[in-house]
Amino acid sequence: METREINELIAHLSGVFSDILVERGLLESELFPVNEYICVGFYQTYERLYDVMGQVWGRISPEELAQQSKTLLSEVHGLSISYLWLYYALARMGVIFNKLDGDPSKEPAERQEQWKFMLENWYRLATNYFNSGKPTIAASGAVNRVMDDETVDWLMSIIEPAPEEQVKKTRRIMGSVDLYAFLDECEARAKIIDHGPYHVSDDEILVFSEYTNLHDGQGDLWMPWSDTEAKLPTSTLGVAMTIKGVNARFNDIGTMTIEPGDYSKLVTGVGAYTKRGDKVVRLGLDELPPYAEAADAAQAELYMKFAEWDKRKLMIAGAEVYWRGFKRFTDTVGITDKVDWKLSPSIVEEHVPFFMDEEADPAFIRMFRLDEEMESDPTFYLLPE
Repeated sequence: METREINELIAHLSGVFSDILVERGLLESELFPVNEYICVGFYQTYERLYDVMGQVWGRISPEELAQQSKTLLSEVHGLSISYLWLYYALARMGVIFNKLDGDPSKEPAERQEQWKFMLENWYRLATNYFNSGKPTIAASGAVNRVMDDETVDWLMSIIEPAPEEQVKKTRRIMGSVDLYAFLDECEARAKIIDHGPYHVSDDEILVFSEYTNLHDGQGDLWMPWSDTEAKLPTSTLGVAMTIKGVNARFNDIGTMTIEPGDYSKLVTGVGAYTKRGDKVVRLGLDELPPYAEAADAAQAELYMKFAEWDKRKLMIAGAEVYWRGFKRFTDTVGITDKVDWKLSPSIVEEHVPFFMDEEADPAFIRMFRLDEEMESDPTFYLLPE
C-alpha cells in the first residue's frame, strides 16, 4: 500500500475508535485498574507483536486465515481482528506523544515500515473475513456478518420455538456466562463475540453470541488463575436467537446492541451449540442451566482470588491477558509454545511504576479534542508523506 492509502486507513480506524469511546467511555472497575493495565498491555504489544505476527504471516496468508476462521466458535473473529490494529495504534500514539514531542516525522523509518506491515496484513485479513469485503464492522454498516448460507441454514435448523419465560431463562444463563468470561479475562470481553444480524424474513433476524476458552478442566489453562474448582460443561458455547421487529447494531469490539432493549417477548426461537472435538454440535436448551451454575461458582472463585491482589499484581495480570490474546493467532500455525507470554522485563520496569501512580497515559488527551482538530490530525498519528 502507498502511504496515502495507509493514512486513509489510520484516519478510518481513528474514527472507529472515537465512536467506540463515545459509546463506552474510559473503562472503570472497582476491582481492576483497567485503564492502567490496558496501557501497559498496549506497550507490550508495540514491543513484541510485529515479531510474533511476522512469524504467523510467514506460515499462513491473511486470506487463508480469514477463510478458515469464517466458522462457528472460531477464536479469530471480529474482536480479535480489531485487537491487531487497536493495541498497536494506541501504543504508537503514546510513544510519539510522550517520547517524540508529538511529531510523527521523528518516528524511526523502521517503525514506520513495521506499522505499514501490520496494517497491510490486518487489512487483507479483515476484508477477506467480513462478508461485506470491508475492513471493519463499522465500515460494513454496523453488521458483523461472516458466515455463509450453509452455516446460517444449520443455525436455523437448531432453533426451537421458545416461550417468553424460556427466553428470559436463556438470557439469564447467558448473563452468568458473560460475567464469568468477563472476569476471567480481567474484565475484558475477549472470550465473547456477537454475530449478525442475518435477515431470515422481512422483519425477522438471526443473531448469535459465542464464548470460547471457558474453563472445562480439559486442555491447557488459558491463564494461571483460570483453574477454578468449578468447571463448565464445555470450553465453548454458542446461543442463537431469531427475533422479530428489532434493530440490531454491532461494533468492532464485538458488542451487539438491540432496540428495544427488553426484546424477550419478540424472540421467536432459540438454539444452542458447542464444539466437541472438531465438530460443532447442537445443545438442547435443557443442557444450558449447568453452564450458568458452573459460571456463577467460577466467577465467585475468581473474584475471591482477585480481591486479595494488590494493584501491581492486578495490573500485570490484566496486561498479560491482553498480550496473551494474540495466542488466538499463534495457535493457528502452531507456534504458541515459541512465544513468551509474560510481560517483557523492560515493559514492567518502564511502565508499571508509572501507572501505579497514574490512571491513564498522557497521550489519551488526543482522544478528547474537538472534531475539527481530529479531522486534520486523527487520534492515531498519520504517517508522514
